[in-house]
Amino acid sequence: MAENGAGTYEQILADLMDREVIHRHDRVLVQFAGEFDRDVTRRLGLTRCTFTNLAPTSASSRLPEARTADAHHMDVPDRGYDHVIGHAGLHHCSRPHEALHEMYRIAAKTVVAVENQDSPLMRVAARLGLANSYELEAVADGGGVSGGVDGTGVPNHVYRWTRREVTKTVRSFDPGRDVPVEFHSRWLIGTDRALTSSMRSLLGDDASGRAALVGAVNLGLNAVARRQGNIFGFTIRKDLAAPRPWMVAGGAAGAGVAA
Repeated sequence: MAENGAGTYEQILADLMDREVIHRHDRVLVQFAGEFDRDVTRRLGLTRCTFTNLAPTSASSRLPEARTADAHHMDVPDRGYDHVIGHAGLHHCSRPHEALHEMYRIAAKTVVAVENQDSPLMRVAARLGLANSYELEAVADGGGVSGGVDGTGVPNHVYRWTRREVTKTVRSFDPGRDVPVEFHSRWLIGTDRALTSSMRSLLGDDASGRAALVGAVNLGLNAVARRQGNIFGFTIRKDLAAPRPWMVAGGAAGAGVAA
């Protein structure tokens, strides 16, 4: 299930604003942007947002003001924005780590992303046919010409992340500094587009009954195994980065190395 973590995305951003990590008038680059992203940033009162699309030729944004750009190679200077945020876009990239690197490079303070988690329970769900590995439905929603990998009509593989993978990736991006990462996870299954045929057969055709059952399943999963949830958000805190001991002049392994 490449689920829509819309609520999680907005909650993470609102929490960062409440903690004064993000301020209303900060410069924010919104990657993989669509109408949803515009609406979220408006509700939160963010006033200096720039919206970009997944790829120069992608029609998947459906947001007229979104700039055409290649998420893997952005024409933006290092630390060009205070914050770079993206909802459910990295798994549409043919090179997701490269796209995340661009988000990291461009951000001066934070990177916020909401994707899918590669947890043990999600792996079981995928093997049972209860979670999609390729987003056929997204391409169908795009009329067969968009919604897939790099915004094309080819259904993308649903790349799912783990906490360890994100941590190792950030360390590779910035090996000279200790950069904290905040993680957020929850279960959110059962949106119509995300339902596999196996799930539909299990849940039946009654829409109200299906919604009630899915709601109960989500509630139960979040009560006992929230950490393994399919919705996975992470905030990379470049604003809290500190040099590694060996990068500080006089450090045990880094004497003479500039801070």
